[in-house]
Amino acid sequence: MSRSVGLMGRQQEERHGSGGAATDDSSPSASAPHESEGSVRADGDGAAGACPGAPAARESRGSVRRDDTESGAVGRGVEAAVFDFDILSPACPSRTVLRHVVDRWTPLVVTVLADGPSRFGELRSRVGGVTPKVLTQTLRSMERDGLVTRTQLPGVPPHVDYELTDLGRSLQAPIGVLRTWIQDNAAQILAHRERYDAAES
Repeated sequence: MSRSVGLMGRQQEERHGSGGAATDDSSPSASAPHESEGSVRADGDGAAGACPGAPAARESRGSVRRDDTESGAVGRGVEAAVFDFDILSPACPSRTVLRHVVDRWTPLVVTVLADGPSRFGELRSRVGGVTPKVLTQTLRSMERDGLVTRTQLPGVPPHVDYELTDLGRSLQAPIGVLRTWIQDNAAQILAHRERYDAAES
């Protein structure tokens, strides 16, 4: 009898022990929530710090500001991105500014418009040698760059005035210096060309 009671007691202890172990291993309130919270915290730390997506997100926000700046959104209060431009770098967008400012016709248009607003026909007459198509393209490019404004005025027929903006007028001084230098040194440069071509032939 005592053996039977002892055997039953041991069986009950084993059952209770195994049941407790099962409860510790499988309880959803024990280990699972901690692991889940740990995963969330790890993801959050990664996003704030070493996550590869973080720099990309910052670059994306910067590119949005650049696009807004190019489309004129700065005037609506959008913060403009700050760049360190290097005109000697082939990938630098300042290269396109250089190409527009010192192309064949822009300096001549700036020189004419420095005297005041002008109509298309007057511009074409004073900028000798330019075709209507090329002058139209030049004026559109300058308007896109913020160098000139185009104002359509009433009349029969209606006409359009072109005028330098403040940014365009800021080109007058450097272009004037360049024009003076060219006119002062043109004879010397042409003489050098002749001597060079004679030596090469």
